[in-house]
Amino acid sequence: MPDLSEYYQPQSLTTALELLAKSGGKLRPLAGGTDIVPAMSKGELKADGLVDLSKLPDIQRISVDGNEVKIGSLTTFTQIETSPLIRAKASLLAEAAAAVGSPQIRNLGTIGGNIANASPAADTVTALVTLDAKARLDSLKGSRRVLVSELLCGAGKTNIHPQEIITEINFKIPPPGSKTGFIKLGRRKALAIARMNLAIIFNVKEERISFARVGLGAVGPNPRRYVVLENSLLGQTPSEVLIEKFAIEAECEVTRVLGSRPSAVYKCEAVKGIARDLLTKLFLDSGQGVV
Repeated sequence: MPDLSEYYQPQSLTTALELLAKSGGKLRPLAGGTDIVPAMSKGELKADGLVDLSKLPDIQRISVDGNEVKIGSLTTFTQIETSPLIRAKASLLAEAAAAVGSPQIRNLGTIGGNIANASPAADTVTALVTLDAKARLDSLKGSRRVLVSELLCGAGKTNIHPQEIITEINFKIPPPGSKTGFIKLGRRKALAIARMNLAIIFNVKEERISFARVGLGAVGPNPRRYVVLENSLLGQTPSEVLIEKFAIEAECEVTRVLGSRPSAVYKCEAVKGIARDLLTKLFLDSGQGVV
C-alpha cells in the first residue's frame, strides 16, 4: 500500500460522496485496488488519500430489470464470471471477466474500477462497449448516465469528475437467441494484459444475420465498436466464406487505425486469427443463445 495522509472507509454512499466533494480532487475512490494501488506505489498516480468503497454493499450486485441487466460497480470479475444471469443474458461479459488476470485479481478487481482505469486493453470494457452499456455516475449534485464508450477519452483518461463515483453499469439484453462471444490474445494465458481482444454479438433470422455488434480492444486508445465490421456481417449467411471475409475486413480496420505504428504488422495479422477463431466457435455452437 502506498504512503497515504488520509484513508477513509465510509459506511454509506452519501458519506463517500461528501468526502470526495470536500477534498477538492485530492482523494481518490478505491474499489478493488488492483490498478490504483500499484499505480500509486510506482508514483504514476498522485493522491493525498483514498476513499475505500468496500463497505458499500448497495453497489455490489447483479440484477435484471425488464430487458436490462444492472451491475453494481463494486461487483468483482469473479462474481460476473460465475453469475448465471450474466451467462444467460450476456455470456461475452462473463467470458471477458474470466479472461482478466489471475484468480486473485478477479476476486478483488471490480467492473467499475476497470472502466475508471481506462486501459486500452481492458477486457470487460471491450465487452461493455459492444453491449452499448451505460455507466451511472453519482455525486452530491445528482447522477448522470453516460455510455461507457463516451466516458472513455484516451488511454488512462475518462470524463469522470473528481467528485463522482461510478455506482452502476446497465445494458439492454441482446435479442433472444443471439450468440455472443469474447476472445483475448495475450502474452501469457493467465496474467497477460491483452495485446488485443474481440467481442461479437449477432442474431440470425431466416438464415441471415439481422443484428450485429463488434468491439475491439488494445487497438486504439480505448476499446470501441467497429461499425464497418458490424456491417460486414449484417444480411449475411453464417459460413466459412463469411468468416474469411470478416477476418480480412478486421485486418483492414486494424491497419487503418494503427497506420505505421511498430505494433501494426503483428496486430494486423493477429486480428485475423482471433476473428476466425471466435466466429468459427460462434457459428458452430449449436447451443441456445441469449435467453
